[in-house]
Amino acid sequence: MNTGFSSHLPRALIVNVAEIDRQHDGLFSELAALKAMCIEQNALPVARAEALFDLLVTHCATEEQLARDAGLDFRKHHEKHERMLKGIRKMLNEVEGEALDVFSLIRYIDYWFERHIADEDKDLGYALQLAAQAEDPDCRLAPEPMWGGGAGRAMQPGQLV
Repeated sequence: MNTGFSSHLPRALIVNVAEIDRQHDGLFSELAALKAMCIEQNALPVARAEALFDLLVTHCATEEQLARDAGLDFRKHHEKHERMLKGIRKMLNEVEGEALDVFSLIRYIDYWFERHIADEDKDLGYALQLAAQAEDPDCRLAPEPMWGGGAGRAMQPGQLV
């Protein structure tokens, strides 16, 4: 089945919100390209790393806007984004200053993407779907995802964990 995504977004990390899934796919694709360049050059291609960071900042803003538009409480999720962006910015600066190896940065970003999507964005996706369904009763909610995490919990409109 063709999901319309590249092969870089793991199927288990699809959150069933088209804009978020498209951005996640783009982030994973950019990370894969960055990894390949790092291996080829045995160094950090700074412009490419900065472009990935900019995409991540844009993605965080998109999630926040979608949550705000749906009337969801996004404070905890936003705090996690802020900590992550600060951590990646610090690591980028350390790699650029040669205080940290590039592969530590890549492993951190890769781990963070997967963990954050599984632990946070799956719940966000489900909450956004619930909000859309509450606003438009004809809106069809995606089937209950087949993954762990919090979306199996009962959620109230406006609640986001």
